Amino acid sequence: MKSENYMFAKLMGFSADVDLLKKHFLEEVTKTDPILFKDNNVKYYGWAITSRDGSVDDGVKRISDNTNNIRGVTPTKVCSGYLLEVMDSLKDAGVSPYRARLMQMESEGDEMQFHVDATKETWRLHIPITTNPDCLFEWRREDGTIESVHLPADGSAWLVRVDVQHRAINKSKGSASRVHLLMGCADGLKTGMLSEPCIKI
Repeated sequence: MKSENYMFAKLMGFSADVDLLKKHFLEEVTKTDPILFKDNNVKYYGWAITSRDGSVDDGVKRISDNTNNIRGVTPTKVCSGYLLEVMDSLKDAGVSPYRARLMQMESEGDEMQFHVDATKETWRLHIPITTNPDCLFEWRREDGTIESVHLPADGSAWLVRVDVQHRAINKSKGSASRVHLLMGCADGLKTGMLSEPCIKI
């Protein structure tokens, strides 16, 4: 499976213990005040896991192209315990993570607009920690059709293209937030890293 032919896939041979990740998030990460911001009409709370300067706020919000755009690979104080083990396991699986962060996406009725984050093949990795069936990742093809997937919190690492028109939505009613560990993949994806289920471009 060549990465340029796909917009979505599962990372081959990787699995994390979601219960341990959730425990670390609730007992360790949330002790630190999150960064609150709106991105494409949607409210997020975020904590940097790796950043450019080791702080928990750097890289949670979008990084301007006009800033010193070095890769955020320095672990922050919340990158410890089982979360650190997961980051090391991803590196062992061939991923070169940067700007890793935990993002809590709220449900408040607003839908994110379709957008692109890059002009060439670019992948982001998501490990869902808390989710619900109404949390979806969507892509809009050039002909206007929409591909939609739910990323289950089953310990898998999901790979999504962000150089294609895309958005994340949480259509759940009430206060059902979604928490994902997500990050950029600095060196792209090598042949053999993608597995099914997958969606072709």
